[in-house]
Amino acid sequence: MEPQLPASPQQPQAATPAPLSVLLAEGTAKLAAQAERSLFIQSLFFDAWEGGIYGQYVRAQHYVSHLRQLHTLYAAFEAALPHVMGTTLTTALLLPELRLASALEADLTYFCGESRADTFACVETRLHAERIREVAEDAPHLLVAHAYARCVLDVFSGHRRARRITDAFELAEGQGTTFYGTVPEAGLAAFRVRFHSRIDGLELAEDETREVVQEARMAFRLHALVCDELARGATGIAAGPHADAR
Repeated sequence: MEPQLPASPQQPQAATPAPLSVLLAEGTAKLAAQAERSLFIQSLFFDAWEGGIYGQYVRAQHYVSHLRQLHTLYAAFEAALPHVMGTTLTTALLLPELRLASALEADLTYFCGESRADTFACVETRLHAERIREVAEDAPHLLVAHAYARCVLDVFSGHRRARRITDAFELAEGQGTTFYGTVPEAGLAAFRVRFHSRIDGLELAEDETREVVQEARMAFRLHALVCDELARGATGIAAGPHADAR
């Protein structure tokens, strides 16, 4: 009887990498929470304001300023999309729910009669838009990071903000809040699943995945800079206790 050879030691299996959506959520969670709690966002969407015509007027000024900055960013994002046409990034970045510049124009027209967004972009917003244009030219896969940040900051919390604005300005439903209502509330969960599925399906190298997460962190930081600038010296906005944004 032949002696049995010792069994070969089993090779440890390589850990399955986490999906990109999970890595983005984990890598940006703190920055996303800080953005939601920024002084400007808290004051505009969650704090109580003095009533009356003057209070509504001041708050409307801040809301319009906010929409103008967003319009600059979304216009830059949409202008960058031709760089990914015909690539594997198309399925994740060409979702209609991410093309919101026209919705912002509609809201600005409602409040102002016209949009005139570009001339009202602050330095920080122009810096943010320039970064979007830069990565579109040099590293288009990083546009995924900016799409993810905008979904977290705007789309996923949109209906809650729309209700706040509607109540603050005593608007009919949908007036002046087209941007925040682009994805129907009943379809928001399905859109979140679809968006995450699209970015998880991207064929990115390991180093590209790390770059996307780092770029998303930068996108949240740039957003915070914009909010800080909007709050600086703004009437009716002051540091202090603020309502819970959740």
